[in-house]
Amino acid sequence: MRLLKLTAILVLISSAVQAQTSVTLTGQWTGTTKSPGTGNDLQIEVKVSETAGSWRYATPATAKKAGPCLNREFPVMIKSHPNAKIVFSVDGPSLIVGCPSFVVTLERTDEQTLTGTFGDGRPVVLKKQ
Repeated sequence: MRLLKLTAILVLISSAVQAQTSVTLTGQWTGTTKSPGTGNDLQIEVKVSETAGSWRYATPATAKKAGPCLNREFPVMIKSHPNAKIVFSVDGPSLIVGCPSFVVTLERTDEQTLTGTFGDGRPVVLKKQ
């Protein structure tokens, strides 16, 4: 009888874990953050496929001049960790020399929202479109 109860508990836990990991990141996400250099608002647009994607800082409407790293899609590598964290690694220099590489660590707060921080501590919130 104990073995039957233990088996039932393990099946329930397995189902719950699978349900949590079955929600996909695939799609388009948008958000905002602050520029590490100027502190100005930056708009973010992220497109995600099964294991990769693209990251784009969009020029804010109030921007007077767009730098070479704005309005360009940079490759993103996406990794999931066992502790439910999602890591986006953006490789700017692979497309344009001088554009930054950075890492963003995120957690899913609901099916439509990812919240987290850049490696330098700046906060970010992404909403699924």
